Amino acid sequence: MSTMLPPSRDGDGRDTTSVVKATSTKSPVEATELLRTDAGDIDATTVTMDRSGADQVTGERVIMNRSGAKTLQARSAQLDRSGVVGLKADHVVLHSSSAVAVTASELRLVKSPAVFVRAGNASVDEGARIAVYAGPPSATIQPILDAKGAAALGAGFGMVLLLLGRLLKRR
Repeated sequence: MSTMLPPSRDGDGRDTTSVVKATSTKSPVEATELLRTDAGDIDATTVTMDRSGADQVTGERVIMNRSGAKTLQARSAQLDRSGVVGLKADHVVLHSSSAVAVTASELRLVKSPAVFVRAGNASVDEGARIAVYAGPPSATIQPILDAKGAAALGAGFGMVLLLLGRLLKRR
């Protein structure tokens, strides 16, 4: 049994405990949903969020629909029309979602922008955009910068700051 928050009731007085299909076996498990609510930190086996927000989400399986989180750590994460600042998971699917920093073993992006991506295996569909990518090269991934390019840009920026600092000291 998965516990996230004490069983609560939505605006209509209905219990928000539900049954979801989890893992690749599709076996049903009990989970507590977060519906149209904001929460602080969530730690559970199975987390399902719908039109909700949270600071930190930790779980084995996390499903977010039109929701947002600052940080998300899971074994499997599926985001649909959602957003996250920091995401770390083994298996990640982002569909029409956005992320700032993603670290994943396996990643699939569909119509989703991401700023920093580090993945062992990434599948990027048309319409997905990545700014900085660190991982094995792929013909489908067209980042603005790869890991080497980002390091070179950072080194160049550091040199410019160093030279400007020296010029300002002389005045």
